[in-house]
Amino acid sequence: MSAQTDIPASLALVNYGHFTTMHVAAGRVRGLARHLERLNRDAWVVFGQGLDEGVVRAAIRAAISGAEGPLAVRVTVHAPGFDPRRPEADVEPEVVVTTSAPPTQASALKVRTAGYQRDLPQVKHVGTFGLFYQRRLARRAGFDDVLFVAPDGQVSEGSTWNVCFLDRDGALVIPSAPVLPGIALGLIQSGLARTGAKVVTRPVPTAELPEFAAAFATNALVPVRVISHIDDVEYKVDDPAVERLVRAHDLTSAERV
Repeated sequence: MSAQTDIPASLALVNYGHFTTMHVAAGRVRGLARHLERLNRDAWVVFGQGLDEGVVRAAIRAAISGAEGPLAVRVTVHAPGFDPRRPEADVEPEVVVTTSAPPTQASALKVRTAGYQRDLPQVKHVGTFGLFYQRRLARRAGFDDVLFVAPDGQVSEGSTWNVCFLDRDGALVIPSAPVLPGIALGLIQSGLARTGAKVVTRPVPTAELPEFAAAFATNALVPVRVISHIDDVEYKVDDPAVERLVRAHDLTSAERV
């Protein structure tokens, strides 16, 4: 296993690999252990072997060296030797680390639903055409983003984020449809559990969307973002609920890379 910071041609030519994206500030990442666990777990699924954590950490440190402010850091795992004509062959994965400026705008989202489910939804893989195409359609229709609905009519996840809801009794409801287990949502769940708050994971049919008090999008770069509309359903902005979720997320200390 090796690491590199330039983007190899194989990533553009062969759409086979996986990744994770994290927010790095002052050399620290909240939920770093979860990101590393995700990379290793997905490597076993995609490539049949795990990753050397020391190599991954060293690659991240090299990529962020000299940075003065926060960064969005993407760690992509691919295999230059992967041959689509022989996908069963053993290949050696490599790590590529790229950086960009983290998002600064976190206004409320207006989203629309779309029938779509990612291949192998539990893996954060590089097969992103479908989700970005659905986001494009939603934005051209006047929405900010898209919320996916599984074939059985259950709400699942957003294009690059998890979704959760606040019910009328104040419990946080997380859809149980097959989705990517998000790092931010996992930290929120962990934090709420430490405070004794009620969290429920269950099916969320689209017919139930008008019954919720609030809706939120979560991902590693913007841990909590209000959803103001889903289709023609409007939710009020619940600032105390947002603050509660952010506090729960931040109960996990940032770890040094």
